[in-house]
Amino acid sequence: MKFNKIELEVKNALSSLPIKKRGILYIAGNIFNFGLKKNEVYFFCNNLLNYAQKKIGSSGGIIVPTATLNLIKSKKIFDKKETQSFTMGVFSEFIRKHKKSSRSDHPLWSFSGIGKNVKKVLHKVSYSAYGEESVFDRLLNYKTYFICLGEPNTAIGMIHYVENLIGVPYRYNKEFYIKVKSKNSTIFKYTLLGVRFKSKNMIGDGNKEITNQLKKMGTFKCVRLRKGVIYFCEYKKIIKNLKIIFRKNPRIWLKNKNQKQQTYFKD
Repeated sequence: MKFNKIELEVKNALSSLPIKKRGILYIAGNIFNFGLKKNEVYFFCNNLLNYAQKKIGSSGGIIVPTATLNLIKSKKIFDKKETQSFTMGVFSEFIRKHKKSSRSDHPLWSFSGIGKNVKKVLHKVSYSAYGEESVFDRLLNYKTYFICLGEPNTAIGMIHYVENLIGVPYRYNKEFYIKVKSKNSTIFKYTLLGVRFKSKNMIGDGNKEITNQLKKMGTFKCVRLRKGVIYFCEYKKIIKNLKIIFRKNPRIWLKNKNQKQQTYFKD
């Protein structure tokens, strides 16, 4: 009986979102924000996928982040068919392991997805995680919607795309050569990732101020789901608003908004 209730709650929540057919849903976040028990997880994920697919139709797609930033400090090999995502959430892993799922081949910032348009978005992406022809960039070419499962501050990965686009003083592009499985051999693949300067003088606020600004700008439609909230918006809208926020204050991520870049190197 309780599983039927979960199905109805998921159905009602997604039914209230203004999603058009043939769209792409970029879904991120943590389903445990909704107060789920362990034995409810698979049932919840399965219903979330089913009703999301009904909203977008057979020509739409669903994409989730399946990043593996832990490989930077690891000797492990990236195998896009087998390597688990790292801290991307239960639903991301559910989609990654789905039999119809595809995955992009960036070894540090991959995405996985299901649907007709997805392979075009994920195929032969840029070596730059946040640059031109990255997944974050390509999603702007489609009718993409962002669905955040819980508070957005820990799940809005597109922040880094806009940071790279606009320019911020606390990040720079760093090269990495990651071991990648390629057919029957292993190669070192060149990648570029926007990373923060290592400095005890540089302290961030966990995207809290950015999230507050997005909320004040009316970026999200909010829908209650059990003990949590789904945050929904058009992808182009959140990118547009993030550009406005960073142009106004490129240091907004920092706790000390007036801190100069030169102080990062005075450890």
